Amino acid sequence: MYFSFDISPAVSALLVLTAAAVAVAVVYTAVQSRRIARARHFCDIAESDDSDMVYEPVSVVVYSQDEAEALDKLLRDILTQDYPADMEVIVVNEGESSDVRDVVDMLKNEYPGLYLTNTPDGARNLSRKKLALTLGVKAARHSVVVHTAIGAEIHSPRWLRGMARHFSQASPVEVVIGYAAPSADSDFGRGARCRAFDGAVRAARWLGAAVAGHPFRATELNVAYRREAFFRNKGFSRSLNLHFGDDDIFISEIANGENTAVELGGESILGVLAHDYSAEMRRTAMRHIFTEGHIRRRPRLWASLSSVCVPLSLCSAVAAVVLESGNSFVLSASAVMEVVLAAGITLGWRRVQEATGVRVLGASVFPLALGYPFRRALLGVRARYSKQKRYTWD
Repeated sequence: MYFSFDISPAVSALLVLTAAAVAVAVVYTAVQSRRIARARHFCDIAESDDSDMVYEPVSVVVYSQDEAEALDKLLRDILTQDYPADMEVIVVNEGESSDVRDVVDMLKNEYPGLYLTNTPDGARNLSRKKLALTLGVKAARHSVVVHTAIGAEIHSPRWLRGMARHFSQASPVEVVIGYAAPSADSDFGRGARCRAFDGAVRAARWLGAAVAGHPFRATELNVAYRREAFFRNKGFSRSLNLHFGDDDIFISEIANGENTAVELGGESILGVLAHDYSAEMRRTAMRHIFTEGHIRRRPRLWASLSSVCVPLSLCSAVAAVVLESGNSFVLSASAVMEVVLAAGITLGWRRVQEATGVRVLGASVFPLALGYPFRRALLGVRARYSKQKRYTWD
């Protein structure tokens, strides 16, 4: 082993590439984590002091697919919300279901502001979900419409306050983007750490963009907007040929930096319930990978580049050490850069996980970050060639 600054041009180029990759990955993670953490901080402050807030009446639209038991639990959590203004709840079910109707009729005796509508059983060659949501928005009596669906888990009786507090007569806000993700207590099976990390990366991508004033996506389980914005955009008319797109293509059409707020208060973040979290998260990710191709504005470059830079930096550092084997300067420089990379992305993604209320990881962050671009590429291939219905004629 020897120490020398006299290294070959190839090794110099590899060290420069390593440093550049480390800088891109660490800076991107730091910027996104800071944005999301600050948004969470300010939302928590607003949640703790809303005594002078004047709330508008809201209509909550709940999308259902014949899950009567899950609907009963979700409706009770919504109907018992601590909301100081008028509230109505509209259940939109796909097709007729006697079980769903029984649940709604039973609860309606105690909560008269509960209504049920359903999509026609014979509807074909269209997105049944978009039809259901359109029926829900048209049935809403109030200007502010909050959307959720079966699969959401409401943790707090003040969830609706957080989503609705951004709307007022004097406010320009027309869209509020909330968040929903599986909690560590609900998703603890095989692969839970990997799903938690991948979820944090995907969340940083669209939540960070929304906080920065470039919204292009929301989550179907926790989003609100004004009816006027829906009808002004002619609903989902620009993506009627697609089964999905209600929470990204549509949001990218009506949301911008001036009319959109992000709600990340601790009481406003919803959980996600699923029988198989691995399959559910995979389906959701594949769906968004496909629909992102139809969104006009999406911060794709830096997010993709930063994820690729993590394994790229390690590969270039190892290559430099191999080419200059025995040179402790190259070994030390490469080791220092990789330590900086591991520390930077670990702290950054932990900060995102803490802010979004999901499982907080430790030493597993770096190895998971190394494999993320490959998992993302595999999902892209699956999304392209899967049998998942994407167009309404499928």
